[in-house]
Amino acid sequence: MLQLQWTPDMETGIEVVDRQHRELVEQVNRLLQAMRAGKGRKVVGDLLAFLGRYAVEHFQTEEEIMRRGGYPEYERHRAVHEAFKRDFAKLAAEYEKQANTKLALTIEVQKRVMEWLRQHILKTDKKAAEYLREHGAV
Repeated sequence: MLQLQWTPDMETGIEVVDRQHRELVEQVNRLLQAMRAGKGRKVVGDLLAFLGRYAVEHFQTEEEIMRRGGYPEYERHRAVHEAFKRDFAKLAAEYEKQANTKLALTIEVQKRVMEWLRQHILKTDKKAAEYLREHGAV
C-alpha cells in the first residue's frame, strides 16, 4: 500500500499551515503503517484519536487565518472541513466496531483520508493561501 508523500507542490507558503500539513501527512502515514502491521487496537485507536484531534486543531488554525484575511470562500472551506471531520469520525467508529475487517478499513482509510488530504491541500488550501498572500493577509 502507498503512503502519502510530502512534496514541494503541497506548500502553501504559510509557515504554520505547511508545518501542520506535514505533521498531518506524517500522522496519516503512521496510522496506515500501524494498521498494515496489524498493531493492536489500542495503538491504532490512539493514532486515530490523535489524528482526529490534530485535524481539528489544524482546521481551526486555517479557519482563523482565513477569517482574519477576509477570505471570501471561508464558509465553503469550513464546510469541507466539517464534512471531513464527520467522515473521519465514522471511520474511527468503524475501526472500533469491526476488528475483523481491519484490512478493508485500512484500504478505506488510505483511499479516503490520504486522497482527501492531498487533494484538499493541493486545491482548496493552496487557493485560499494564494488569495491571502495576494491580499496581504499573510
